[in-house]
Amino acid sequence: MEKRVVFQNRWLPYLLVAPQLAITLIFFFLPAGQAIYQSVLMQDPFGLSTEFVGLQNFETLLSDPNYVSSFKITMVFSALVAFLGLAISLLLAVCADRVRRGASAYKTFLIVPYAVAPAVAGGLWVFIFNPTLGVLSYVMRMFGIDWNYLVDADQALTLLVIAAVWKQVSYNFIFFLAGLQAIPKSLL
Repeated sequence: MEKRVVFQNRWLPYLLVAPQLAITLIFFFLPAGQAIYQSVLMQDPFGLSTEFVGLQNFETLLSDPNYVSSFKITMVFSALVAFLGLAISLLLAVCADRVRRGASAYKTFLIVPYAVAPAVAGGLWVFIFNPTLGVLSYVMRMFGIDWNYLVDADQALTLLVIAAVWKQVSYNFIFFLAGLQAIPKSLL
């Protein structure tokens, strides 16, 4: 049997939704529309004169090899962080859901990175992977890996992906674990 909510006043549902619609309009649609409008204009540095240039700004942007390169790097970074972050989080959540002894310690250990401030996490990763003083850099040099993210762009991207995934895993872990624990054991 389906239960439906019936409002006595016909306008009450619209009145209840109106604040959220106003916030969405004011803080999302209006700024997005303004950004699209300004993207087809050319303005002098002081904002005194404005000229309509159409899609010329986009042509200039897409013909710049630096922009195209940065766009590709951003896509690679985003795809790797999203995929690895979700995959590792789900794997850890499945493992945490099955742990019986020491489950609270295991879960707490996996949530700790979420509590670390981003600035502290950045400093931590800089010290761990520092090319001259870092602990992991020292270990990698012992295995013959020349690690210097300050010189090699691929190593810098790798370090950024690892740090971003580490920071994101605990956040995703919380939601995956909550979802797994909400599944009735009879279904499993």
